Amino acid sequence: MLPCSLHGKANDAPVFVLLHYLGGSGHTWYPTISWLDEHHRCVTLDTPGFGAATNIPGYDVASMVAQFDESIRALQLNNCILVGHSMTGKVALALAARRPDYLKGLILVAPSPPGPQPMSEEDRRSQINYGGSREEAEQFVDTAASERLPDVVREIAIRDARRANLNAWRAWPEAGSREDWSTRIGTVDCPALLIAGSADDQVPSAEDQQKMTLSHLPAGRLEVIAGAGHLMPLQTPQELAERMLTFAATL
Repeated sequence: MLPCSLHGKANDAPVFVLLHYLGGSGHTWYPTISWLDEHHRCVTLDTPGFGAATNIPGYDVASMVAQFDESIRALQLNNCILVGHSMTGKVALALAARRPDYLKGLILVAPSPPGPQPMSEEDRRSQINYGGSREEAEQFVDTAASERLPDVVREIAIRDARRANLNAWRAWPEAGSREDWSTRIGTVDCPALLIAGSADDQVPSAEDQQKMTLSHLPAGRLEVIAGAGHLMPLQTPQELAERMLTFAATL
């Protein structure tokens, strides 16, 4: 089972299962959890190669789908809202397409699209060449955020980026982001919310997400957080949590 952290008390409300971005960990979600766990159980899972899962293999989309599914079942979770951020947005959508019995709803935060992710060769090469130095980690975090994160939060993000398994890191730009899951995902009819940041230049724009991602989610809708960059769980946790709570209340 993947490393996890549990927050809040078990109750009848949906459980948020929180998955993180490339270079992050369960820590990514802690600022947002502060606004969620009064009324909802929150569970974070570390993706293979990141956080406390640095020595766990399986970096392609299918392997991540299988490991997330196995972990959720091992934790005996039900009534789940699966939340994928960036890289794991693609993985969460692929998992939702399997229609697991525990799935109640799906939230995609600045997701990588189901098909190959549009990316310049310069940006792709930069990600592949990442070496885990302090300078590189700082640049990675600062570029992903539309404005400088608070110092303590920024240091946590930098620490996560520095301790990542570099094989896992490079596997995403080299292979995972290029995988085309569009046909395999097809149509997923569970309630869904896609949240985009208006200042996010790391993934397709809100308009493009409407075509590339929401086209697979007939029961989905799009919301945009003004001024937010790619790292919404760290940069705009309250605004993000408010949208997640409103969505959960509709289920």
